[in-house]
Amino acid sequence: MIRIGVHNSANGGIINVIKEIEFLKTNSTQFFIHSPRSWDIKDLENKEVNLFLKLKQKLDINPVVIHSSYLISPLSENPQTVEKSLNLIKKELENSSKIADYYVLHIRENRKKDIKENLKEINKFFEKINTDYKIKLLIENSASGLNSDLKNIISFYKELKKFKIFSGICLDTAHAFEGGYDIKTKKGVISLIQDIKDLEIIKLIHLNDSKTKIGSKTDRHEHLGKGEIGKEGFKNFFSFKEFKNIPLILETPKKSLNDDLKNIQTAISIIEV
Repeated sequence: MIRIGVHNSANGGIINVIKEIEFLKTNSTQFFIHSPRSWDIKDLENKEVNLFLKLKQKLDINPVVIHSSYLISPLSENPQTVEKSLNLIKKELENSSKIADYYVLHIRENRKKDIKENLKEINKFFEKINTDYKIKLLIENSASGLNSDLKNIISFYKELKKFKIFSGICLDTAHAFEGGYDIKTKKGVISLIQDIKDLEIIKLIHLNDSKTKIGSKTDRHEHLGKGEIGKEGFKNFFSFKEFKNIPLILETPKKSLNDDLKNIQTAISIIEV
């Protein structure tokens, strides 16, 4: 069974996520636990948490994924930003652990420092965080910077997996393509696989087409099949069976849930060929 979902909206509360899931008939989800552009976060209420968990079980929603705030920047040059990031990620993990299976984080590197210095700093950051939560943290690849190279993502994961909370990586197809991996070709997918090595650490795939060309280093998502990767490119990607059983989350453009429906149908038609 394909585990597939979209980035849902929790505007008005996390139960809105369930409403969207019921409309879309999906069996997985990702959402922000609060406004991703705000440092403020309120604790989830027990009543809301209990209802969400009940409906999660009833509708067989798995995994439930929380995406980290856009503001979190553990390796910022600004000490105040690092401190605020530390406080916010603590609150996000505390709340996310009540309802979710995974927490996806972009590690924005300090581009003025090399990979070794970045690894040293990220260690210091997570030493200050309770990492005993049941929720598991996934590191996501980026379209640009150090973390557009999957070898660097793996270096971050290997460095951080000593903390119990780290479980693996989230592979974004658009970011991989924009970062230089030509997943439209078998050679390109083989290159991606060689850089990751252990594909079992891929716990989640963000299934997105790219508005920009390969190696653009510019993060722009597109409807599946309508971008530079295209349907044939995704068919090539999923011809590698290793990717077929990994849960999928779509972060494709949308003006309404009908856009999500179309992209879900496209994803299923590609994978089931």
